[in-house]
Amino acid sequence: MHVGIMKEIKPQEYRVALVPANVAELVRAGHAVTMQSGAGVGAGFSDEEYQKAGASVAASAEKVSDAADLVVKVKEPLEEEFGIFRSGQILFCYLHSETRPRLVDMLLEKRLTAIAFENVREADGSFPLLRPMSVIAGQQAVLQGMTFLWTHRGGVGKSLVAYPGLEAPVVVVLGAGEAGRQAARVAAALECHVHVFEIQQDRIRSFAESAPKNVYLHNVHAVDPAPYVQAADMVVNTATVPPHSDCHLIDRNLVRRMKKGSIIVDVTANLCGAVETIDRYTTHADPVWTVDGVLHYAVTNIPAAVAHTASRALALEVFPYLKVLADHGSPGALHLCPALLEGLTAALGTLTWHQAGQFQQRPWMPPAEALRRLWPSTVTH
Repeated sequence: MHVGIMKEIKPQEYRVALVPANVAELVRAGHAVTMQSGAGVGAGFSDEEYQKAGASVAASAEKVSDAADLVVKVKEPLEEEFGIFRSGQILFCYLHSETRPRLVDMLLEKRLTAIAFENVREADGSFPLLRPMSVIAGQQAVLQGMTFLWTHRGGVGKSLVAYPGLEAPVVVVLGAGEAGRQAARVAAALECHVHVFEIQQDRIRSFAESAPKNVYLHNVHAVDPAPYVQAADMVVNTATVPPHSDCHLIDRNLVRRMKKGSIIVDVTANLCGAVETIDRYTTHADPVWTVDGVLHYAVTNIPAAVAHTASRALALEVFPYLKVLADHGSPGALHLCPALLEGLTAALGTLTWHQAGQFQQRPWMPPAEALRRLWPSTVTH
């Protein structure tokens, strides 16, 4: 198969989906690889490194797409990229299609087989292609968010690093999944008082086995987060609440009662989801805005700030699944790898991701049913 690697054009997005070592392995397996010039530069990988690994380098995304059967990238295609894709291609990347109706239109019109990194799910319920970015996003949420408390950046001039004799800063983390645990560990390393709120008791028990002593774990069914949020210098949200939900973990009234000059860092960044006042996405160039005296940070590609580390971590997890796609194409890979089938967003003009269907009020078909109906002549092998 011919694999294409596109350069990201989202503002301040420097990651690349495959590193030169991955290209070398694909070429050894008999596949061809074409990458767009400069695709890896922001992550510290030159065109020459990819060429030495066996890739051809193309000057434009259009030339990559012309050559490729399988296109891999990091972030979802932006509207200016929609015309690049060819009918029948496989697209493998983060998609987050539920809040992007124009993207869904394109996937269906181009009859792309689109598989979303974020929805690839193993039998044990884990999301392996979310894990590496969740780790990095959780860590960086604290490290990047704290800089907006600094005086010269317009903040209240408070350090999240505890100082002997002064009260310790307070950080609240919503959610004890991978991102939440990482955020809590970083804040704890700064010697903050860290309060983590989680709804699943098994996650609380699991984290309790290794959590630092200054991390306090609470089940939201037993402890009201509101007083802790009001007292916090930073709140990191890693909990997933659907966009435009009627229920929020932090509503507008609670934001009004928060400390002036505090910051909410929303890792999940579902608009009007866990945090009612997160009503827009931001970028690394312009990351924050203020509501009722509280800073809001909703950068959707937090790991791009450490693009070299993030690209290497992402490639470690993505490559085994991409190799299955390259070796077997679709639908062969979807038959062989149930985790990939879980990530199927669209195929041959049919929407297969239920959240996009529900949020956008579109007809959709479960992935397993789509596999049977759209490729009825295929068999598992």
